[in-house]
Amino acid sequence: MLSQEEFFRSLGAPLHNARWSWGSVRPVDGSVVLRVWQDETRRFDGKLHVMITARKWFGDDPNTLGNSERLRHVQAIKDGSPSFAIMCVAVDAKASPREMATFNKDEVFIGGTVRAEDGEDWLELVKRVPVASLRTKQMPQA
Repeated sequence: MLSQEEFFRSLGAPLHNARWSWGSVRPVDGSVVLRVWQDETRRFDGKLHVMITARKWFGDDPNTLGNSERLRHVQAIKDGSPSFAIMCVAVDAKASPREMATFNKDEVFIGGTVRAEDGEDWLELVKRVPVASLRTKQMPQA
């Protein structure tokens, strides 16, 4: 069974730290690849979005390594970096910290625009694409 650390590495976006990293940047093209939670999706204006910040829990605390790294990733997306989301399912969505039950190893979402709602940033999930398309030199288009 492929671990998330191995999965990110297979996408060319190795995690900085397997324990606390919530995403990574692909050095080859600057794409941001994020872990996201299935239960943190909502529709805004008919479009599916997923919460990509955790200000409710962490604020903008620079001492929380995963959160600090995530805020840099979110800023990179806002600044125009392509983004992709790996959908994760929590064992218990109410637990803190969360434990991952599973993640989608077959498809990723292409990220679109970032929207602020309820004090958090939300990434539009434009469409699903096969993971294999991220492993090739030809990047999928939104």
